[in-house]
Amino acid sequence: MAKFSGTVGQLLVDSALPEPMRGRYPVLDVSGMRRLLQEVAEKYPDDYPAVSQRLLEIGSEAAYTGGGVSYGLKHLRPALAARALRLKLAAVLRRIREDPDLDDDEKADRVVAVVGREQDGLERSILAESIAEDNPLGNLVRSGSRGSPANLRSLRGGDLLYTDHRERVIPVPILRSYSEGLSPVEYFAGTFGARRGVLASKLSVREGGYFGKLLGQVSHRVRVSAMDDDSEPRWPRGLPVATDDPDNEGALLELPAGGYPRNTVLTAKVLGDLGNRGIDKILIRSVAARGSPEGGVYARDVGVREYGRLPQLGEFVGLSAAQSLAEPAAQGALSSKHSGGVFGQERAVSGLAALQQLVQVPKQFAGGATHAQEDGRVDRIEPAPAGGFHVSIVGKPHFVPAGYPLRVKVGSVVDAGDVLSDGVPNPAEIVAHKGIGEGRRYWVDAMRAAYREAGLPAHRRNLEIVAQGLINHVRLDDEVGGGLPDDVVPYGLIEKQYEPRGDARALPPAAAIGKFLESPILHHTIGTKVRRSMLSDLERFGIGSLLVHDEAPPFAPEMVRASSILSHDPDWMTQLLGANLQKSLLRSAQRGRTSYARGTSFVPSLIKAVDFGKPIAVGTETI
Repeated sequence: MAKFSGTVGQLLVDSALPEPMRGRYPVLDVSGMRRLLQEVAEKYPDDYPAVSQRLLEIGSEAAYTGGGVSYGLKHLRPALAARALRLKLAAVLRRIREDPDLDDDEKADRVVAVVGREQDGLERSILAESIAEDNPLGNLVRSGSRGSPANLRSLRGGDLLYTDHRERVIPVPILRSYSEGLSPVEYFAGTFGARRGVLASKLSVREGGYFGKLLGQVSHRVRVSAMDDDSEPRWPRGLPVATDDPDNEGALLELPAGGYPRNTVLTAKVLGDLGNRGIDKILIRSVAARGSPEGGVYARDVGVREYGRLPQLGEFVGLSAAQSLAEPAAQGALSSKHSGGVFGQERAVSGLAALQQLVQVPKQFAGGATHAQEDGRVDRIEPAPAGGFHVSIVGKPHFVPAGYPLRVKVGSVVDAGDVLSDGVPNPAEIVAHKGIGEGRRYWVDAMRAAYREAGLPAHRRNLEIVAQGLINHVRLDDEVGGGLPDDVVPYGLIEKQYEPRGDARALPPAAAIGKFLESPILHHTIGTKVRRSMLSDLERFGIGSLLVHDEAPPFAPEMVRASSILSHDPDWMTQLLGANLQKSLLRSAQRGRTSYARGTSFVPSLIKAVDFGKPIAVGTETI
């Protein structure tokens, strides 16, 4: 028998695990426990109930026989890191208060800047110090069983800054911990934070619920209408992704890769093998790259999901994806009440605001980057009189506000839609200049980053499903398929009816730069202007020619804000699920719009009670 060199606790944990997993989890903090249980679920699903039950029993027994996590007054003493920071900040804050060249507002801004940048560092230092001391409070936080690093900082250090009910930072440094007690001034500042927490508990449910409602409205038509496309597409259609992205699991290959044929289901083993073969990018099937002519999606584009199989005909995958994204966002917003208005702990609230901005795309895009409106070279950069810069591209000026560092220099070659400065890129600008497909890809990446920044989970393939419903409109420049100029209609309807123009040509990608796609390819849609930035993906996936036209088609891509999407739905009954009902109903009556009980929307069949709740084939029964 091999000699065991670990602790008694490790021996007990190993006794609960399958043999191949033993000895690999010496520390079971919150992330370690999550990885352990995930590995058991993936590799030993039949053993999962027994393993999780045994670990629970081991933890309960250890807490009971080992004295639990009782703590005393000595464990509440201010941390050394907090005392050191207090001395450091006292000198700095004194200089700010006594500076005769600063007015009151400037002093307040300096205080917030100086104190605010110390928060994360103090939080990490106190947690590390508490763990090193074997402080039960630190061990609780480390294990993930109770409390957070921010709570520990409040007990042994100080909150440093609070926000008021309008999320404005109060320039009163909080340099004492709860265990010491606050000074009167610090206490009064804290009451604003308490008010913020109360408001968050009342209002965040409304905000999170509205966000979920928007996601449900835009994605409720994303329904499986066929298993696959029976036609033979002229060009491959799929989403280019990094091979090492774990969210690829369950997706199907669009193009063969590494010896695996098209429609191979990507598993961890397959992805690992592709990575070992040096394949760093693959083309997968995705609803962000293709929809069905009926307005739904193909099961193989959706991929394997929560039931371990491809979705069935009629399955509302859009609503499932919307719910999986909305619930953590709403819960994250609700949890902001526990922050007590502490500055720096409002990630969930700011995160929800960022998420709503990405689906509502307001005209005033807060924190937005400056986008190029022209293709060409940056020929001049000059300071603006009011601050910031004027960036000239082929003679057209672009204003970059102060506080947003430039990302280009004189001589840089940019495409319309590229960002010229730091800031959050506006997805509506990406869609307008780079097309619906590239807009969807950017939106997925931006939403994923926003969720991650808020500390919330978001699976990329769920985001792709929502993107298919959200970014799916064009504005007509001429009469097209019964639509009139300036109408905003779903792109899927246009693609279904569109026939390439007679003088369209098939050209090599490099020769097609500046021309417009007449047929969708990869994730790019009809009417997308071919740009140099597209060439690397086209070459990587073996695209030797593109069907293009010198002129843009009679429509242009446009991102519609989530709350207005149903107003542009071609089915007058489906419009009843959204807002602006009077305007929508009058316009539908004026145009003589119809409704389809067996379309991809559940609304008409719910109203008429046609086979509602039963799986049905998507058809065209007119109401």
